[in-house]
Amino acid sequence: MRKILVAAAIAAAACQGPVEEGATRAGPVSAALSTPAVVVNECMSGSGGWIELLNTGSVPVDLARDPASCWYADDSEGGGSPKAITDANVNHPAGSTTCAAAGRSATCGIVAPGEHVWVGYSYVNSVTPDACRLLATTRTAGVCGTDFADLGAGGPTASTAAGQCFGRKPDGAAWSSTSLACTRGDANPSPPPPPPPPPPTGPVLVRLGRPDRILLSGTLVTPDTAFDGEILVEGDTITCLAASCSNEPGAADASVVQTNGIVFPGLIDTHNHILFDVFDETDWAPSKVYTNHNQWPNEARYGAMVDAKQYLNGEGGSPVSVGCEMEKYGEVKALIAGTTSVVGAANPANRECYGSMARTIDQSANDLGSDRVQVATLFPSTASADAVCRNLQDGTTDAYLIHVAEGVDASALGEFAKLGTVTTVDGCLYSPKTTIVHGTALGEPELSTMAANHMSLVWSPRSNVFLYGGGADLTRTANVPLALSKGINVALAPDWSIGGSQDLLEELRFADQVDNAVWGDVLTPQALARMVTVNAARALGLDAKLGSLAVGKKADLMVIAGDRARPFDALLSASPRKVQLVLVGGVALYGDVNLEPLGPVLPGCENLAICGENKFLCAAESSGTASNKLGQTFSEIVATLNTELQKYDDLALTPWKFSPVTPLVSCGP
Repeated sequence: MRKILVAAAIAAAACQGPVEEGATRAGPVSAALSTPAVVVNECMSGSGGWIELLNTGSVPVDLARDPASCWYADDSEGGGSPKAITDANVNHPAGSTTCAAAGRSATCGIVAPGEHVWVGYSYVNSVTPDACRLLATTRTAGVCGTDFADLGAGGPTASTAAGQCFGRKPDGAAWSSTSLACTRGDANPSPPPPPPPPPPTGPVLVRLGRPDRILLSGTLVTPDTAFDGEILVEGDTITCLAASCSNEPGAADASVVQTNGIVFPGLIDTHNHILFDVFDETDWAPSKVYTNHNQWPNEARYGAMVDAKQYLNGEGGSPVSVGCEMEKYGEVKALIAGTTSVVGAANPANRECYGSMARTIDQSANDLGSDRVQVATLFPSTASADAVCRNLQDGTTDAYLIHVAEGVDASALGEFAKLGTVTTVDGCLYSPKTTIVHGTALGEPELSTMAANHMSLVWSPRSNVFLYGGGADLTRTANVPLALSKGINVALAPDWSIGGSQDLLEELRFADQVDNAVWGDVLTPQALARMVTVNAARALGLDAKLGSLAVGKKADLMVIAGDRARPFDALLSASPRKVQLVLVGGVALYGDVNLEPLGPVLPGCENLAICGENKFLCAAESSGTASNKLGQTFSEIVATLNTELQKYDDLALTPWKFSPVTPLVSCGP
């Protein structure tokens, strides 16, 4: 038995692996030892310090009576103050039976497997670097030599005050580079596991599957309700909307996206003059506050801007025709803000190039198979109004959107009554299919008439305030709370980027500002969200196809970042940089760059920087030709517009300049 203990003691002094920095090995002791068993596990600095030893082996070790080696506790390189380890100074934790089992006193040099013992040691520096080590030297005929060897069983200290501990955490592990809690005679606990990585904050393309099938997970906003779940898109149609769609047959080979965001129906812009979206208020702003829409068009600078628009659009005998580029620039403005359908009032009507990105919903190229939306930006003649009535009656037109009562005076107000009498048959245009655009001047009687005839209203507050409130009087807009109280269907739209909002997301924030400042916050975020989704679709007579998330509807979707617990608030704070993915008819056209593989392979997409965020945009289509211009990239569209605007400016037809094209998005502070 004595021979076994001696062998174990020799093993205890060995070092496996690299020596601690600054330690030395010397003499025959180091050459004779192998496989460590006893290590310095912990030590404390200061005059009340100690060095704790741990037997990491499987058999007892006797450090006091090893016939081949003498063992020492030490604090510095080279054996600065070695303290011999004897039966008198090895302390065992309370309850230990190691010494008693060997017939020894309560303090003895035997260390059982896994046991923590300590030797009092008052030399570990309190405020300067030091080291706690286990040394050994040869024992010959009972006499200890002076050939001390540090076998790397300890480690350095960096104490800044007495009573600090250093060592291994957990027991037997590598020496910690920082101090740790003192646990003399007991195990050093393992450090707490690292916190789990934060959940992804952006969308993750889990699997790239068939290009015509996409399975999205996230918070789904219908917008009548919101829940965490999945939505499956097959072709241009939503085929599943549930807590899980993974068992649907179409999900088996679909591309899978974990959005980690909020999925809304694609937004619908029910009122825009899209060819003017290459301009903004730096190109023209009213020189004074006006009271109706017949006044401000007489300003010279406004007329010059209209001339520039008409020249670029090939009107009036112009040799230039970049109307397709102008319209597509407006589509991109809409698309990057999650808007998938736009009433753009582009002219001439029904050009093939209008069928590119966002749906030009009031034109035949809307990818819906038919166009039953009719738009009037000017008040109609009797003949025109009668034709509209016939269209409403025979089903040719499902929605008639007309500018009425834009302004705040009696002239603007009188347009509503005139709308009822302009037709041969009075009241024909007071129809459930008629939507009043603006209606700024309308009051109780007019709104009651609208409600009785189930008419809709398009609200454009920012443009209203820009033109009729000097940009500051937020009361100069339609009385939306009164309209809603009467059950009128209200949609929200930006009008144009000249004094209106750059996009629908910006218009939502402005509408919320008006509500909070003027009406005392009566419009909930959900109510505002409905104005750009389901309400807008209803005003266009397209709520069976668009405007909400439902099985069988078109897969026009937007995904935004934000607080998933408050999805409607997230929509109000969203901007194009927070729009993570946009699908139109099931095709990914815009989003975060890591989702670009979802986009059309041919002719491919392009990168786009939006307020510091890298996005992808798929503007070009493989069916593009020289005549339909559908093959243009966005870069080519912008270059063409800037070139032609500059050429127009160079003609010096007016004192004002309109180049370059207005920025795609307003990033703000």
